[in-house]
Amino acid sequence: MISIRIKKRLRGAEGKIQLEAAFTVQASAIVALMGPSGAGKTSILKMVAGLMTPDEGMIEVGNEKWFDSQQKIYRLPQKRSIGFVFQEYALFPNMSIRENLQYALHRQESSKVIDEVLEVMNIRNLQHQRPVSLSGGQQQRVALARAIVRRPRILLLDEPFAALDKTMRLKLQEDLLRLHERYNTTTLMVSHDVLEVARMADQVMLLNDGHIERSGTPQEVLPMMKNHLLEGEVIAVDVQQGIVTLAIPHVLSQIRLTTAEGTSWKKGDYIQVSAEKVQLHRNLPPAAPHNSPE
Repeated sequence: MISIRIKKRLRGAEGKIQLEAAFTVQASAIVALMGPSGAGKTSILKMVAGLMTPDEGMIEVGNEKWFDSQQKIYRLPQKRSIGFVFQEYALFPNMSIRENLQYALHRQESSKVIDEVLEVMNIRNLQHQRPVSLSGGQQQRVALARAIVRRPRILLLDEPFAALDKTMRLKLQEDLLRLHERYNTTTLMVSHDVLEVARMADQVMLLNDGHIERSGTPQEVLPMMKNHLLEGEVIAVDVQQGIVTLAIPHVLSQIRLTTAEGTSWKKGDYIQVSAEKVQLHRNLPPAAPHNSPE
């Protein structure tokens, strides 16, 4: 279990904010941090990694204290068992893919783990190339491999898929879920993508102005968010009843058509609906058995 209780004075998008966050994370969980820019999401990741020091508080991982302001404990970043993946990849351009992974490997670790991770991430054929020759999706796959090759206790992800197209994002989400299942790593991820969070996270924390506004499962938190979008695949359109059935990961949801445009939707289309509208229409009589997105 990870226990975090931190305070930090930050400069946010609207000026200075006081970040105050206290929460626990179960081992092996995937936890998503969501909220507007400047709310403190990335700062939490940096404080867990040791790249930013809280003004006060405590960070405890298992039975190890990584930070404690009262006891004057501060564990250096290189002494923390973390993997950090950024949006901008941060690979060494003068090294091959294998050399990038080798650089991240602990000295006492066998290089066999590199072969294993290359295989799991399906990038063995790229191992002797340099990052400049790879696509953005391939580079981010390498960045994930480099982070996981250390077998970290905590994997930190700062919107790593935001710059990629939808198809590549979905592929990398599958890669991450496969890595998570294989290596049992606890993951903290910053994301603005509601569909990504609904698909991957066990727990969601919604931050606003430096405070945790809401916390719970994706089913509990996401429908309460305003001005966010859910994406779903149209699997059925009942024009006569005015109902569209959407496949959102792991659930079916139904919405009522309110415009003539909706009658042109067909099976296989992807559409976006606001979380507020999904919540409003969740109790429609189902045409077939389904689970509510809440």
